[in-house]
Amino acid sequence: MILGCQNSITSVNPEIGKTFKINLGQTLEFQGADLRVTFEELLEDSRCPEGVTCVWAGNGRVSIKLNELQAELNTYLDPKSIDLSGYEIELLSLAPYPNINNEIEQEEYILEMMVTEK
Repeated sequence: MILGCQNSITSVNPEIGKTFKINLGQTLEFQGADLRVTFEELLEDSRCPEGVTCVWAGNGRVSIKLNELQAELNTYLDPKSIDLSGYEIELLSLAPYPNINNEIEQEEYILEMMVTEK
């Protein structure tokens, strides 16, 4: 229930050049620009869980949409950022981080991103 309250409070529009967080399935519109970002889908989360020793760090891969243009970004592999329509969209982090004792529900995923003008 607390999570639902947080979602309604965090409906503040992000600003270009500042970090912002976006939930899976959410669309945010930028202040002063005809620009929308949507966190469409979690495509992969193979990040090594806390409490486990892994051969490699793993990767989180997500699908985002900038207005009507779709892109895939990664946490570990490239691309971590992409240029679309005169903007650079950068994936800074994917939360929550996997833990061996907890399964992450789809609706719990949140991206931290930044959009800057090129």
